Amino acid sequence: MICIVTQHFNLNRICLMLIGLWPYECSKLVRFQTFFCFTILISSVVYQLAVFISEDCTINLILKVFSIALLFFMYVIEYNSFRINRQIIKWSLDQLQHICDELKDEKEIDIMKKCGDDTRRYTILLILLDVINLIVIPLLPFLLYAYDVLLRINKYHISNVIHMLIPKHFLGRDNYIYLIILHSGSSIAIGGLILIATMTMCVAYIKHACGMFKIASYRIEKAIAINMLKNSSLENEFMMYREIIHAVDIHRKAMKFSQYMFSNFQGSHFWLLIVGVVCLSLNLYGISETMLTNDVEQFITHFVFISATFVYFFIANYIGQKVTNHNEHVFFTVYNIRWYLAPLHVQKLILFLLQNGSRTFCLSIGGIYSLSNELFAMLTKASISYFTVVYSMQQ
Repeated sequence: MICIVTQHFNLNRICLMLIGLWPYECSKLVRFQTFFCFTILISSVVYQLAVFISEDCTINLILKVFSIALLFFMYVIEYNSFRINRQIIKWSLDQLQHICDELKDEKEIDIMKKCGDDTRRYTILLILLDVINLIVIPLLPFLLYAYDVLLRINKYHISNVIHMLIPKHFLGRDNYIYLIILHSGSSIAIGGLILIATMTMCVAYIKHACGMFKIASYRIEKAIAINMLKNSSLENEFMMYREIIHAVDIHRKAMKFSQYMFSNFQGSHFWLLIVGVVCLSLNLYGISETMLTNDVEQFITHFVFISATFVYFFIANYIGQKVTNHNEHVFFTVYNIRWYLAPLHVQKLILFLLQNGSRTFCLSIGGIYSLSNELFAMLTKASISYFTVVYSMQQ
């Protein structure tokens, strides 16, 4: 028997509990965690936009402010969408547990266990990437200071490096530098954890949906294998009917599971794509500016933001493409089995499956775009195009 929460989603549960989004916990402490995380994220966006109150609103200032503020705004959207849809996440976990409880075949159980192993590997990899970022960025001032001491160039003093890490447009940069670092560091840490927790949860759901599609393919192959037995009988025909019905049933559940999960996030994911494209374009422009001025510290900041947005786009479209591929593999299996040797009534059932295969199944964003490799390429191309437009206008 498979226990989804403890065996497959244990790391995801820890990540979501740290930010107060685990759907099975709703205590006062969890509500405080939710309030604290949401307040930190909102205040980080408001603080960065507050510069327009005291400074003249120029195009250059707008580009600098929004290149950083939009990433934190993405954190706010992602966190709020998961906070609102807590019951959807809980329903999906319960539904997945119910599907796993119905599995009796050892190979089917092994398929779902492999999905759990893949889920843990993806989660560990993304957590390590986030931890590396959280370690490297705070250590940067000390690395530059060590570089200064070794070469005796008297350029990178600790206080100067810390001062340079804060963007120049931040309010109170000269007088409240340590308070700003504490607030900004908390926002980055919480935002990174939110991105990791939500992305890995989506990956985990999709990996298990793909496992259900694999089980559907396996059941279809198993049904036709029964027909290959020499002792063809009414009992074997009945077993074929049963396996095909079970295959259609789990295929329908896989489609319903993935569609229901992502249909409730369509609106937030649509805005995330728009904000992400603009954020990526502005940070590309920020990198071009820092390369001209040799501003190493701000170059690293923009590079980290670009990497985070790029990884988010890639993973979102990758899991969408995986769902489409596994669904198509089910019908590829139906096309390639020796279905024409099956009894006539079974052939009619298989032809019904072939007709359903003519319709492409995909996860949509806002009912307009479908998550796929093509969408990832389109978003990357759009970001670069907007960057070139901004760059040409500023020259």
